[in-house]
Amino acid sequence: MENNETLEYFLTLLDEAESLIKSDYLREESEINDYSLTAKQSEVLAVLTDKEDVSSCHICPLYKNRRIYAEPIYSQMPKILFIAPFPEGDAILTPAAHDYFSKWYKAIHLERKDIALTTLIKCPSPLFTPDYANMCKKHVKEEMTAMRPKAMVLLGEDAARYMLRRQEDFDQIRQRRWIVNGIPVYCTYHPEDLVRNNSIKRAIWDDLQYIARELAL
Repeated sequence: MENNETLEYFLTLLDEAESLIKSDYLREESEINDYSLTAKQSEVLAVLTDKEDVSSCHICPLYKNRRIYAEPIYSQMPKILFIAPFPEGDAILTPAAHDYFSKWYKAIHLERKDIALTTLIKCPSPLFTPDYANMCKKHVKEEMTAMRPKAMVLLGEDAARYMLRRQEDFDQIRQRRWIVNGIPVYCTYHPEDLVRNNSIKRAIWDDLQYIARELAL
């Protein structure tokens, strides 16, 4: 990867970032097997196109917030599956957050076909709760099983702590390599975090570069 060229591109998209890229990152493997993956890759299209279970689900009160089903971004065999905590209304990301998200994956030389985006909780929620995420776990299992991504990236503290069962400071979870059901997992901020707090641009840039190096993008 041409770091200088990539950094120039990233700066034009996010306005500023420093050019020095850290190289002393920690790597940690934590095998978590809550999401049992058994389906064959041939079942991908059937799983990804069957939205009836989610769009008609009334298991928890959050269905009352669901005007329409917030469409995930699916790819048949993505390099990275990004996982956010819950949809922001009728879409997974607000327009401003989605704009940042698109720039993030392009900054590490990924195309739309290379990524997928979904949520732990499938209906809009005012906040993240593990109980609601547990009720949607079967849908996330199906998505992981069907796509079998090369890696997953958890967006934000809530998604990271839930999936990795970690309670320490978010900075101690980021820039490490975790394992969930044999799939490498990395963490960074949620795009909405950047919408609210412009000062974390450098931290996000460092996360993206770490992920890119880990996956040889």
